[in-house]
Amino acid sequence: MSFYQSLASYYDRIFLLNNMALTFVEKHFQQGESLLDIGAGTGNMALALAEKGFIVKASEPDEEMVDIIRTKVEAKAFPISIYSETMQQIEAIGGFFDGILCVGNTLPHLKNLLEIQEFLGGCFNKLHAGGRLILQLVNYDHVLANDNFTFPVIEKEDFTFTRHYTKQEDNILFTSKLKVEDVENENTIALYPVVSKQLQTILGNVGFKDVAIYGSFKGEPYSSDSKAMILVARKNH
Repeated sequence: MSFYQSLASYYDRIFLLNNMALTFVEKHFQQGESLLDIGAGTGNMALALAEKGFIVKASEPDEEMVDIIRTKVEAKAFPISIYSETMQQIEAIGGFFDGILCVGNTLPHLKNLLEIQEFLGGCFNKLHAGGRLILQLVNYDHVLANDNFTFPVIEKEDFTFTRHYTKQEDNILFTSKLKVEDVENENTIALYPVVSKQLQTILGNVGFKDVAIYGSFKGEPYSSDSKAMILVARKNH
């Protein structure tokens, strides 16, 4: 069993729906507008937005996660379209949108600045005039300036989940470990630590205007010490 296969059944208990993130997204769009959730995980944000009256499409490349989304959508009978495209395949997703979301530190899974620029350019092309892109990722300005960056341990009665970062050349190695009883399943992936100035420059280069940056979903001002980085970029009319 792969790491993500073992993680899928515990995913919703590890990564709960972030109600603050949901409220943040709601403030930037109007009910009935069309939204695309890229890297949708098990679909909690997509379903919550559909329940709020948005027209939602969800894209998630992991097959185990896609199966979970489908089960939830069928149970709720929400008209959510589900895709298995990667970020690099955004142009293959049908239609255009009032908003695109890429949250949960999904963006750094791309390998370099060129792939990031191509993806963000694809997002620009998929938005209606006046549409907005919301990105949320770990603040790599903060990570790169510190030798030790870890997340709180998540402990439940039947499992423990740990995560930490290790710097390695141009990448950050992100290691996750799921321990269920006496069985440990560990996974390490390389993330590209794109920083705030790079993202703001790329967003401008591909055509976005009015780029705002925040340090949390509360709307707090961004600083190099913020744990998170949230950007909202607008495609002008």
